[in-house]
Amino acid sequence: MKRLMISALLLLLACTTLSAGSSKPPASYEYKILLKPGNFASTERVCRLFWDLVEKVAASHGFTARQKAKSSPEREIRFIDSAAFDLNKKGFLLRIRSENNRSEMTLKFRSTDLASATAAPVEPAGQYGDDISLEADVAVKMTIPVSIFSRSGRIDNFKQAPNTVSALCEYYPGLARTGLDIALKLVDVNNISIIEHRLLHGTIDFGFDKVKTLFSIWFIKGKSQPIAAEFSFKIKAGKYLKSGKHDAQQQIDSFFVDLVKRGKLFINSQQTKTGMVYQYQTED
Repeated sequence: MKRLMISALLLLLACTTLSAGSSKPPASYEYKILLKPGNFASTERVCRLFWDLVEKVAASHGFTARQKAKSSPEREIRFIDSAAFDLNKKGFLLRIRSENNRSEMTLKFRSTDLASATAAPVEPAGQYGDDISLEADVAVKMTIPVSIFSRSGRIDNFKQAPNTVSALCEYYPGLARTGLDIALKLVDVNNISIIEHRLLHGTIDFGFDKVKTLFSIWFIKGKSQPIAAEFSFKIKAGKYLKSGKHDAQQQIDSFFVDLVKRGKLFINSQQTKTGMVYQYQTED
């Protein structure tokens, strides 16, 4: 049902947005591995053990991984939706991140289809700037790397979190074309706030680009046991082109698939971070 609703939405938007033939490639590819949160009772130990595996797998593929652990300030994350998750059912996520007394709001649309993501109406209203990005998250399913494309609009200087779809449309006017009931009330999803701990654990040198790696660990605010943990690294798409190595992405994909295969003891294959907050398996 969710897929049918998203397809209908995209068909409606196609009349007023970019055509499939004009879709731009993502600006970046972020490779993500969801880890078993129960292993992170001792964060330092688990990060070290998984990093040892990263180094071994990287070396076997001709890459170099070097450890350089550095913590980043924790931040609070909230997802906002209607009580019936109407935004999520149409493929959207509304997220607010707060760090050091500063907050940013992001409206994101995700799809396995690049053209669909490119067409998503996530542009902020003019007075809120034009911070728009098109990215891809890469995960492994059935030993194959799969990309989930997302288009996001970020607003840094919003006054307050929207409490209705109507108020949200003041920030993102394009949402008015999606058929959402503007009278719907918006609340924190399942009344959950996330505290995110981030650890920049080192770098991987792929020859044409050296990228930072990140462990991200999510706790429900006020709780001591993590609900989610993730290892990730990001490649800027332009680096592929500038490298002159036509098989660069395939080589990184091969390394990533091998890391997932050899890291089964660490990996949680049953959920997504967002799904854990929504408390059901999202189709992303």
